[in-house]
Amino acid sequence: MRVADSNRHVNVDKMTRAELAAYERAMGARIVESGGVFWRRVRPLFYRPLLPFEALDLDCIKPPPQARWGAWQCAVTDAERANGSLAFLMFRDAPAYQLERLDRKRRWEVRAAARHFTIRPLTLPEELQRAYDVFVEFQQRTGYRYRSDRVDPRRYAAWAQEVFRHRGARVLGAFEGAQLRAIGIVHALVDTLIYATFFAAEQALQRHVASLMLHVVRQMAAGLAGVQRIYAGLRKHGPDATVDQFYLLRGAEVVVQPAYCWVHPVMAWCLRQFRPELLRRLLGEAPESAPQLGVKATTGTSPLRKQ
Repeated sequence: MRVADSNRHVNVDKMTRAELAAYERAMGARIVESGGVFWRRVRPLFYRPLLPFEALDLDCIKPPPQARWGAWQCAVTDAERANGSLAFLMFRDAPAYQLERLDRKRRWEVRAAARHFTIRPLTLPEELQRAYDVFVEFQQRTGYRYRSDRVDPRRYAAWAQEVFRHRGARVLGAFEGAQLRAIGIVHALVDTLIYATFFAAEQALQRHVASLMLHVVRQMAAGLAGVQRIYAGLRKHGPDATVDQFYLLRGAEVVVQPAYCWVHPVMAWCLRQFRPELLRRLLGEAPESAPQLGVKATTGTSPLRKQ
């Protein structure tokens, strides 16, 4: 069975940095701008740039005032001044993607899923609202805590409305007949497509809907002018690392960039007492133990620039 490549022609409006920051704020993230860079509060008193894969010049960085009693971390252009590293999941050379380049098992998963599901862009918030039960099942199954308030149907409906208020958020739905079984959300920024959101019903996952959704996202990226890569998130640790393995088996690479982390002495003492492994990782005292599949290191700058 041949999987249609019409998704190459699905358009995604490219966002500016400010538009992406506004979207993330609307989604509930705490975003501040300082020195021309948008920073995300990862946890209380700890900040990273909104686009953590972008390497910054340490001499030009102005960390957010909110981090002065905590910590901040970013990828840097000068590897000699780094004191740690950041690792990301990237699908590089996006225009060259072809299903036939995947291994036999991954091709079978995509084609098997395509017999059950049709993936198409959603155009109305009411369509996204139809995935409420899928989101609740996903949240209960995974214990995913970020914006778990969306299990309240009113808050989920408000979230769906907010997603469609922002230019550049492209929502994809996987349909099994008339039933919406999975959701993916992507954004495009300069040369990068950001695979930001995915959730699905458990039964749909068993039928490989995640593989099909990723295939469609990669087809879209291949057809978007100027897009060279897909960002699939920071590398994960602990039990969540199994998510990374899903991407690595389908062509992603772990890209490691030199990074600098500043930690307030009091915060460093607290971490040394209660989270020593985290402090070692942040300060580069314990190297990033990337999976063996597709590990790449880079010391170059990101082609993304401030807008």
